[in-house]
Amino acid sequence: MLKLIYGPKGFGKTKIILDDVNAAAEKANGNVVFITDKKFDSVNVNFKVRCIYTEEYGVDTIEMLEGFIYGLIAGNSDIECVFIDGISRITNAAPAQLEDVMKELEQLGANGVNFEITVSAAKEDLPKFMLKYID
Repeated sequence: MLKLIYGPKGFGKTKIILDDVNAAAEKANGNVVFITDKKFDSVNVNFKVRCIYTEEYGVDTIEMLEGFIYGLIAGNSDIECVFIDGISRITNAAPAQLEDVMKELEQLGANGVNFEITVSAAKEDLPKFMLKYID
């Protein structure tokens, strides 16, 4: 499964995804991973969640993020949920450039890993392919 949280900068997407991260950590049987670009005060993140900061690993393109995620899952088959805050920021890509990576995440979701990502854009500015991932 792939879920998209959208909204303009300052909308509160990070708060929404962190609430979802913590809820998933409470009920997940497997591991929960939270990926973002920069370190932040993670006091509000459940201690069971693995926080990964892409700037520490030099992940800054779509291809690098895809490889990074595949590596995480290959190295830990117990990953149940992956949350990505600011996928455009991480990959330096506009929302319109994310179609292939979202298809890859959707495919991984069909194999049992749930994904939730945030994108900074108003609904009317989202590419059409993203609309199917909105709740």
